[in-house]
Amino acid sequence: MNSVVRSALRRRGSIAMLTSALLTAGLTHPGMAAADPEPSSAATDRQEQVLSTRDGVITSYVSYALPLAADAAPHPASCDRVGLLRYRPVDGPAASADAEHIVIQQQGLGGGAENSDSVAFNTVHSARAMGQKIEFWALARRSACLDETEGFDFALKSGNYLDAVDYYFNGKPLDGKVFPGFKNSNDLTILDSMGLERVVRDQYEVMLHEVPTQAERARRFVCTGISLGGLVTGLFSDWDFDGRPGSDQCAAFAAQDSMVSSDPAAIQNTPILHDLTNALVAPADTVVQAGFRAGVLPRTLGSLPVLGTKGFMLLRLAGLAAHLDPDGESQVLAHIPHDFEMDATLNYLFAHSASAFATNGADGSGTMRDYRFTNTALLGELIDNNSSNFELFQQGLGALSGGPVREKTFPTPGSVTQIPFIGSFLRLSAGPQTRVAPSDRNVLYTWRNYDDVAGIPYTSAGHEVADIHDAARQLAMGAPYAYWETYFPLRVVVDIGAGYGGARSGEMAGLRYHGMSRTKPNYVAFAADSVVKAGVGTFFPAPASATVVELPGYNHVDTIGAAPVQNDGSPDYSGETLARFIRTLG
Repeated sequence: MNSVVRSALRRRGSIAMLTSALLTAGLTHPGMAAADPEPSSAATDRQEQVLSTRDGVITSYVSYALPLAADAAPHPASCDRVGLLRYRPVDGPAASADAEHIVIQQQGLGGGAENSDSVAFNTVHSARAMGQKIEFWALARRSACLDETEGFDFALKSGNYLDAVDYYFNGKPLDGKVFPGFKNSNDLTILDSMGLERVVRDQYEVMLHEVPTQAERARRFVCTGISLGGLVTGLFSDWDFDGRPGSDQCAAFAAQDSMVSSDPAAIQNTPILHDLTNALVAPADTVVQAGFRAGVLPRTLGSLPVLGTKGFMLLRLAGLAAHLDPDGESQVLAHIPHDFEMDATLNYLFAHSASAFATNGADGSGTMRDYRFTNTALLGELIDNNSSNFELFQQGLGALSGGPVREKTFPTPGSVTQIPFIGSFLRLSAGPQTRVAPSDRNVLYTWRNYDDVAGIPYTSAGHEVADIHDAARQLAMGAPYAYWETYFPLRVVVDIGAGYGGARSGEMAGLRYHGMSRTKPNYVAFAADSVVKAGVGTFFPAPASATVVELPGYNHVDTIGAAPVQNDGSPDYSGETLARFIRTLG
């Protein structure tokens, strides 16, 4: 393990434990009396199905009956259940309540539970190597009940990825069923019941069901989140559950390229300011919520290019093809019809220059559809840090091979990120690495994996950290949970904004505390090649006592998607440093 990372963990971990003990001893809040009765979970009918066992780690799907409110819009029966992916060591306790610690993780924007398969496995695996028997729960938001998975489930059985592509885009029946089409906002009124309150309440009910005693929850759970999931975790920490803040359910907090806070601007520290912001923001939030319910505001990202419904489906289908036929020449794009959303998505992700983007390849450079790729190479072109033009999709997966390439300058060249200070923020456009595009329409482009980049002039082993075969397998997942949610509820984002803006009544009445996560040990992992550290780390610093690590060569998604073994022979830094932090908790 990197010596800088190791020493930071030792130094900051001990400080975190001491500071936590002093702060906790001096703080009280309503509901903390020892005589308070233990609440009971509303979750029932626990079901668990083992999905796989690999290298000493069991992965299972766990779900509970937890019905939505009686006045919720009509919805599938699956929406009355909530669940997670559970990772545990084969030689660990069968019951979660007996695990030494449980990492419980909220996902990022649009991320399904499968999003965190790598970091969940790697953390449990690293902890096991250290003699710890911990679990990792990758939570699924309730909205995952609406995921489109049937085409993937069928293709995984048939072995033909085109079954899924043609089912979703060309009307091909599967087992006599024809895909009815992607849902629009008016079809998704049930998302009105799946805002922030539902997300944090689901987490609490699951924790309460598995570990019924509050003192044990406060000793065992490490509450964490990736990206937007870190923000949700911060709001969970200060939400009121049965008279206690969510922080009382957690032994520690962890942020994965994110931050854990319900009040990053410290509005709640000033009485006049918190009253004023609540008076202004809460009514505005009520109007926005009414807009969702009336169908005036979009409930999902819908037809937005890149981040919309079809954009995420494209990534999943590319992963499915790379998983089932990695070296075959890809037919994915040939089977996806032209429409504005898909053509704009491909144009943005692929264009090598401003001219190519403005003309959609008509300047002579061509579109992504004009080039030949193996299925693995197509996936790499869509999400690799040396290929994709969208930073938040990027992973260090290897490099394009098999033919000549040219450097990309759209939307910005990677070199601009070297400009002092401002360069760090320019990473948000397309990342800090040199990106390239194919330039020969005749050759079949192939892919070199993350551990096979020697001699590639525009990258190095230190910036390639994720196995593209793992990424393909994860993206190919159908039921129980997809890698990307099909219909992510925008209401969650609006609720977070309202909470950060100071709303503490109306929809945000449950947010009754502030700063409670800082009374517990904190771990923060920043991806070195991500823009998040420059923003969050600079303007909203972690608690002074926090264990803060930087993951060398990692992109934002690599924080939860890195390979178990890195190119320098070390375990995944994200999983191992989190496991080492957990070990300091005792």
